Amino acid sequence: MPWTYFLLIIGSCTIIHGLLYPIESETRQIRSLDGLWQFRLDDAGVGEVERWFAMSHLPSPTMPMPVPSSYNDVTQNVSIYRYTGMVWYEKDFYIHKIAPRWVLRFQAARYETHVWVNGQSAVNHTGGHLPFEIDIIPFIQTNSTYSKVHVVVAVNSTLTYSTLPPGSANLFYNYGGIDRSVILYSTSTMYIEDISIDTQSIDYDDQHKPISAILSYSIKTAGTDQSVNNALQLLIQLFDADGVVVANSTDFQSLLSINKPNLWEPCGMNHTHSCTEPSYLYTLQVTLYNGTDIIDIYRLAHVGIRTIRLTDSKFLVNERPFYFHGVNAHEDSDIRGKGFDHVILNKHFNLYKWLHGNSFRTSHYPYADEFYSMADRYGLAIIGESPAAGQNNVACFSDVTLEHHKQVITGMINRDKNHPSILMWSLANEPLSSSKEAGVYYSALFNFTRPIAARRPVTFVTYGTADTDQCVQFADVICINRYFGWYINPGRLDQITDALSQDITNYRKTYPTKPIIVSEYGTETLPGLHSDPPVMFTEEYQKDFYSIHHKVFDTFSSLLHPDTGYLIGELPWNMYEFAQVQSINSVAEINWKGLFTRQRQPKAAAFIIKERYEQLELIATEIK
Repeated sequence: MPWTYFLLIIGSCTIIHGLLYPIESETRQIRSLDGLWQFRLDDAGVGEVERWFAMSHLPSPTMPMPVPSSYNDVTQNVSIYRYTGMVWYEKDFYIHKIAPRWVLRFQAARYETHVWVNGQSAVNHTGGHLPFEIDIIPFIQTNSTYSKVHVVVAVNSTLTYSTLPPGSANLFYNYGGIDRSVILYSTSTMYIEDISIDTQSIDYDDQHKPISAILSYSIKTAGTDQSVNNALQLLIQLFDADGVVVANSTDFQSLLSINKPNLWEPCGMNHTHSCTEPSYLYTLQVTLYNGTDIIDIYRLAHVGIRTIRLTDSKFLVNERPFYFHGVNAHEDSDIRGKGFDHVILNKHFNLYKWLHGNSFRTSHYPYADEFYSMADRYGLAIIGESPAAGQNNVACFSDVTLEHHKQVITGMINRDKNHPSILMWSLANEPLSSSKEAGVYYSALFNFTRPIAARRPVTFVTYGTADTDQCVQFADVICINRYFGWYINPGRLDQITDALSQDITNYRKTYPTKPIIVSEYGTETLPGLHSDPPVMFTEEYQKDFYSIHHKVFDTFSSLLHPDTGYLIGELPWNMYEFAQVQSINSVAEINWKGLFTRQRQPKAAAFIIKERYEQLELIATEIK
């Protein structure tokens, strides 16, 4: 039976609360703490014992370190380049206007983080990729016109069987440090803590033009001034792109009705817009009053009206078939490592537009918030993935890891649930899913995730086979990573067609009600290396590899064969070359599977993918 996914059904799922992305408004100030921090290693592991956090300055030797960045590639010191373990950061700054709340927020740090403010323990956090924050008012002087703040941060990049990702056999380079922005922002004593807004339904006329839409929303407030709780009032206003109010309410949880709505559409389909053009977004403004006094204003600027429905062979967005065609990537670049950078972000999306890609998986961890906002703007579809990549040992499936995994999934959904670009959640990449331990573990994790998934489909990515995989049975969509002609039958381009066709067919026979995405396929290619006949690592081999795969995909495509096809997407690995662990199989510590170099220059195969995706955009789709 087809399963229908709408983004929030009031009363049927757990309402979850997240950390709203910091914005400036009439009631909120923002200050960036990015820049140079003082930094040092703690290779002896003595920093906490010697109470470095209580000192006026970190003990020597220290050096300037840019935040955000991974520390590994910034210096010429090979010990820092290879270092895994505890490192320390410090920064001094002044607050000149004492607001009721000043919140210190870390967008992410890898992986175990301890923060002290003016010598006092402020917050601890486990796991990378997701934000954490603390109100620092209890740690500073508030009886003067300014206050000096001394922040010390200890970050440990060590990976174990119970971390995500695990440290068992992770081939991706283990970058460390404060790799996303650090922000200071203010609020009033009572403030808007969380917003959830999603599309409940859309009605269409007989030409499939939207007549009306119902959005459901929920607002949560928080704060320490409980005396004003009973006097708190809300004004909810939904603005269209021209700044016109199209719906409003004064309830903390209710429905909004919109006449003739403009829909958020994923780009790159025949019936939608080009990926160079923006998709339609509304802005939700929430104003919190105490009587007639405004005490907080928050604007959610990426509200998209759209629905998701999954059948046994199609992925429908706004009741029209959607076909995932994009490229997966890593947050990885020269010198910065995993560090967030606005220049890299904008280049990434400009290359996506050039490539005509309409989707990507956040492989293999939640990306920086700014990626999702940009995807919302241009209509790129996202499969949001947790950092559980490389659980290839049964020791990774302990109860301790499971509880941590649940916390990470909750945090990821809390943060990202309002982004219309996220069409599906992925719980993991390539776990040892043939083991019975993985079956028990992922049965529990899927059961935990579905009630909080904001009615999006839930999947994971497997490299297992249909007859041995213990976890695909729990997924709504089958996502398979396949490397015929590379890891399997290396060098044999002539064997790809039969092997891949049989593999996809076997999955369909085993799971006839689940559509399939080929979520990874690719070859390593050294730019400028050529051979005829094509051999592995040459640009000719990569070009032929992709062309052969595309012919197989077309055989099963739900886009080309709407009545019989069940393949709903293809995502090459990888958009760019990226850093990996040094070995005899890793030239210059780089994984060379990129369509583009690490410096964002195209290889020959990038033009093959570009032409492929331009053709996919021309295929007409039917209304379901």
